[in-house]
Amino acid sequence: MTVDIEVQDGRIVNYGQEVRACALGQAAASLLGASVLGRTQAEIKAGHDALQAMLKAGGPPPAPPFAGFEVLLPARDFKNRHASIMLAFEATLDALTQAAERQSA
Repeated sequence: MTVDIEVQDGRIVNYGQEVRACALGQAAASLLGASVLGRTQAEIKAGHDALQAMLKAGGPPPAPPFAGFEVLLPARDFKNRHASIMLAFEATLDALTQAAERQSA
């Protein structure tokens, strides 16, 4: 998965993604893409952590703006797909880290 972002004042203002993943990974990328604009790195990290807890520890679905991930609750049982589901969040966090490094350089 490739993520391209533009960040202004610590918030995502433009977001693009190229997704090559299973159907669950594509669904997760679509859900994230629909709710990522205007979010900070801390908000994305919180969504990531909540989704991971939902999948791996039986936690509740992420809170808004990521509440749409509730549709992936049945995927808890498919541990071999968890990495694909998490890929969109992880790629976005990586892109945010790289953007912050470029801004501070």
